[in-house]
Amino acid sequence: MLGSVRQDIREQLDRWGTGELADDAALIVSELLGNAFRHGRPPVSVSLTLDDRRDRPCLRIGVTDSGTALNVDLVRAKWRHPSGGLTTDGRGLWLVDALSLAWGDQSRPTGHTVWAELDCPAGHNPADA
Repeated sequence: MLGSVRQDIREQLDRWGTGELADDAALIVSELLGNAFRHGRPPVSVSLTLDDRRDRPCLRIGVTDSGTALNVDLVRAKWRHPSGGLTTDGRGLWLVDALSLAWGDQSRPTGHTVWAELDCPAGHNPADA
């Protein structure tokens, strides 16, 4: 299933003219989906949108599940604490943090969405997609 999702992402990004984001986007989706299946509750869904609300457009990736929200501040605090490090949990989100412009968690009435944003290629206009 995960391979199919990654392929779908690559194909959609190619259609939008943002295929150079495919490797980073596929890794982010893999990490977020893994967390949703490991820690969340079904149903789980993935969304990709081109977001032009910023000065420079970006790709927004979202993975939604029906579980409880993630405390992003706590995750980041663990990375900074000497005894926390990246020993067990949090390595996937550390990769998401390293690859994305921004990421976070948005609570919803029926669960939450962990999202990440990637910088779109220079000269890309979402209106052209």
